[in-house]
Amino acid sequence: MQYADQSFPRRWQFELTGSSELVAPALLAVYLAMLVASLTAVELAAGVALNPSWTAVLGTAISLCLLPLFAFANFSFGYSVGVAFFGMVVGFVWLSYFTSSRYDPAIVRWSALASLLAFLVPILLQNRPAPRMFRIKPKTMDVCVKVLLVIAALILALNFRYGFALVGLHAAEQLRASIARPTLLNYATNNVIYAVLPFAFAFYAQRGSRLLAATSLLLIPCFYPTLLNKTVLFAAAWLPFVFLIFRSFDPKQATVISLGAPLALGLVVHAILPAENPIAHFVFGYTNERMFAIPSIAIDYYADFFAVHPKTYFCQINIVRMISGCHYSEQLGVVFAGQYGVGNLNASLFATEGIASAGLIWLPLVMFVCGSVLSIGNSCSRHLSPLMIATSSTLALLALLNVPLSTTLLTNGLLLLFLLWYVCPDERDESCNYLECPHGSSIDFRADCIMEGVPVHFCRDGVIDAIVDGRVVVFESWVGFFKFLRR
Repeated sequence: MQYADQSFPRRWQFELTGSSELVAPALLAVYLAMLVASLTAVELAAGVALNPSWTAVLGTAISLCLLPLFAFANFSFGYSVGVAFFGMVVGFVWLSYFTSSRYDPAIVRWSALASLLAFLVPILLQNRPAPRMFRIKPKTMDVCVKVLLVIAALILALNFRYGFALVGLHAAEQLRASIARPTLLNYATNNVIYAVLPFAFAFYAQRGSRLLAATSLLLIPCFYPTLLNKTVLFAAAWLPFVFLIFRSFDPKQATVISLGAPLALGLVVHAILPAENPIAHFVFGYTNERMFAIPSIAIDYYADFFAVHPKTYFCQINIVRMISGCHYSEQLGVVFAGQYGVGNLNASLFATEGIASAGLIWLPLVMFVCGSVLSIGNSCSRHLSPLMIATSSTLALLALLNVPLSTTLLTNGLLLLFLLWYVCPDERDESCNYLECPHGSSIDFRADCIMEGVPVHFCRDGVIDAIVDGRVVVFESWVGFFKFLRR
């Protein structure tokens, strides 16, 4: 079953002036500057004395040499991941100029930047489409997604059997560990929240099925009473926000705007409201501190700890732990909670698969492997629209910034999301023909989004209308449209 694109009948078409290939890197540079300002504000609010110097500014600005990679790369799942990790590593480089940790800051900075480059090359540039051995018809896919929604509802009910609490965010942090569930149910729950439900929301929202899109969306915060997790509570606002941003802007611009908008909001609120104001405390604490600062700060803690302690050699992965044993009897998050008193500090693949497991010497190689693994998502989603890719992967992207790659792939459903992308039909076709619409007019053309400077409207049966040189041109498939853009 296919749906006419009838959701959100009032349409906005925004594209920042200038070449899309130049505007997106410029926006990214502005985003990085805001991120540095935000990290400084977070540290100052926590009572850490920062005295910014020209050495720190110029040293951090060296990372801008990587911007051409983003200018030449096309939008993909890897582009979104690359932007997020670029900001995380730049934030760490900035903080390393003020650290009192036990590692050599200069060595770690250069290792981090080299590793970022090694990570970005495959994840930005590897875009070969995965060979599709089988295809699901649209009607069959519609049935499959509905079945997944039923399964999600059943998993929600199972979670409630093991306990729930209707409490606020502060009390939730204290009660979260008191609700124990079987390991298999935890895996199923996280896969549903981070992969199935975001995919279902994007699938139906893009096709105009408002009821099913709303059902997919609202099921996520329904898990809050039993998981007591802030992410599931705010997903009901975050997913539509990302959907609307990508529906309104060029995909590469939208990637930066979707991250930069909440960052800028937190900075403005922090600047105009007193620190003791509950709104300022909540917005600045959750966005600027938890969402953006903690991933960068975690790298600093991990570099400090493993400068004087044995490496894990990937034993944080359970199967490796069972085979070869581990120097640490507890998970790293628990170890760091006891060492630094900062809570259960899990961290991204840069810290865990990289610094903790392999050390600074092998860090670039490990990051290249991790980038290559994540680039599989580029191949699996090559036939999908940027709107679908970005919306369905936004929660998985947040997970990547805060937990190891192995955890994101298996526990948080990224592998399942890759599979759903791979089998999802109807956004490309084998044909590549296009023709000028004999009766279309660019005056009454209604664009769903702008891709690389071209206004695009999604029609039934996989047909795409686009404005080319002031004319409405009809493409019979996504393959034809993308080939046209790259000729």
